[in-house]
Amino acid sequence: MTPDTESECLLHTPYFDVVKQRGYFIVKEPQAVNGVVAAPVLPDGRLMLAVLQRRAIGAQSIEFPRGAIDHGETASDAAARELLEETGWPALKVTELGLLHSNTSLIASAVAVCRVDIDGAAVEGTDGEVDKVLFVTLAELKTMIAAGQITDGHTLSATMMLIAHAENEPL
Repeated sequence: MTPDTESECLLHTPYFDVVKQRGYFIVKEPQAVNGVVAAPVLPDGRLMLAVLQRRAIGAQSIEFPRGAIDHGETASDAAARELLEETGWPALKVTELGLLHSNTSLIASAVAVCRVDIDGAAVEGTDGEVDKVLFVTLAELKTMIAAGQITDGHTLSATMMLIAHAENEPL
């Protein structure tokens, strides 16, 4: 691969840069892996979903908890932290499933996907971001996806990663 000498920074912010590279606009964030999706799984295989307001789409969204990876934090630690902050549920075990690129034509960074085993109940208050949590079977989740109730790309990708890894750790 030839070095990129045709790159122009069009916008610099503390959170991301927008660069023009060979005619393409690219959003570059400080960390190559800047976010995490936590896919919570109960011992009986049910999955936890968060229902929350997403201002970018002007509607409620049903999705797995997710958020930023803080500087110096591992994806596993971030998944456990985000789950606890958003739902009040502690992680028992975190397994990194892989990475996803949410928009390969625009965003340079990736998002880590983690399976988070949970049990019991919420142990503390939340940050108020999540309106409520749902517990669904994999079959129910697939029905929700087919019905268009779940449109979040991170959740759709994480669901496929859970299914792909289910041979190693059944749901």
